[in-house]
Amino acid sequence: MDVIAGQAEQQQTDFFVGRQPILDRENNIYGYELLFRGGLNPNSAEFDSASKATATVIRNAMMNMGLQQLVGEAKAFINFPEEFFFEMRDPCFHHSQAVIEILETVEPSSDVIESVQYLKNQGYMIALDDFIFSKKFVPFIKLADIVKFDVLTIAPENLKPLFEKIKKLKDVTILAERVETKEMFEACREAGAELFQGYYFAKPEVVTGKKMSIGKVHLLELLQKVADDSLHLDDLEKIIEKDIGLTIKILKLAKQYKTKNMPDFESLKEVLTLFGLKRVQSWATMLSMTMIDDVLPEVFNLARLRAIFMRNLAQKEKLPGMDSFYLAGLFSMIDVVVGQPLDNALSHIPINDNIKLGLLHGEGEYGRLLDAAKSFEMNHADQHQDYALIYFEALKEVNSIHEL
Repeated sequence: MDVIAGQAEQQQTDFFVGRQPILDRENNIYGYELLFRGGLNPNSAEFDSASKATATVIRNAMMNMGLQQLVGEAKAFINFPEEFFFEMRDPCFHHSQAVIEILETVEPSSDVIESVQYLKNQGYMIALDDFIFSKKFVPFIKLADIVKFDVLTIAPENLKPLFEKIKKLKDVTILAERVETKEMFEACREAGAELFQGYYFAKPEVVTGKKMSIGKVHLLELLQKVADDSLHLDDLEKIIEKDIGLTIKILKLAKQYKTKNMPDFESLKEVLTLFGLKRVQSWATMLSMTMIDDVLPEVFNLARLRAIFMRNLAQKEKLPGMDSFYLAGLFSMIDVVVGQPLDNALSHIPINDNIKLGLLHGEGEYGRLLDAAKSFEMNHADQHQDYALIYFEALKEVNSIHEL
């Protein structure tokens, strides 16, 4: 294989995210600006549109790697072109992790201003990128938390008057970007800048790793919505109804669990009403996971087995929230399904912290019941023989839903 072919193959299987540190006045890391990169060259960024570039950065950062791994406890600065203020009014990243940068090309139309205000109300910090003062941008300044200036385009003697002019309109944090020398850093700091970015501190670096398949990215996006603890019944119905295949599978599964006392049902709304939010939420999670084509069926069968066993055991022991134990069993195999470390895979999904602690560290009731399930899998269940009948009943149930 020649070098060019090798590079092309690598770029099909690898993902790339550029990041450049943002520091405070004491040279502590405040955040990282995440940058589109199509390969390993840290200073190269060729893309067809700002929207596609930002979408790629978000997908790679959120789905392929995870913001925690990319930026740790620091802030992730993510560029938003104009279209994103309409297409991503509810971003897939949490407001505590990210700063949304309004690109300099975004016009302050009433619709954009309304969208920025909406994001602010959700708790997102707003930064103005490569800011050049104009009266028309005053509404943006009043919504901003951080204003970024390209200091290479500003004479040093004009820095302080410019920063002070902005601060009179709004007490924002001034970020000096493209700081390339020690002298420029000191001039910006003396002029009142509080955050700094540029080659003087560090050039962008490229973080790379293996891509997830499109199906697995979509799975995590779906699970982010379906598994949310704060979800309401009507919201779950809207999410499921968008996928006809998922809707049909849930109706089939519901019929298997239908009791004689239940009326017939033909709609998803009726299923949700009869079985309740948490039960249907658990089913939707399980069925969504099984729609991935490149994972062995045995993985899903084992996840189902753990889920059913843990739910039934929780019911027997009268533990609260038995359907949450079903979710815990399913998510105990999510690392195998999406091909990521368990802690990273779970970081994408808004499930209860107690479930995460149980799966990652064996803590609490979730950890105890998962340990019991694993002991049967490993044929080391001597201390759990009281649970044997529950485990074998779970095996039967797994086989009964195998063809869904």
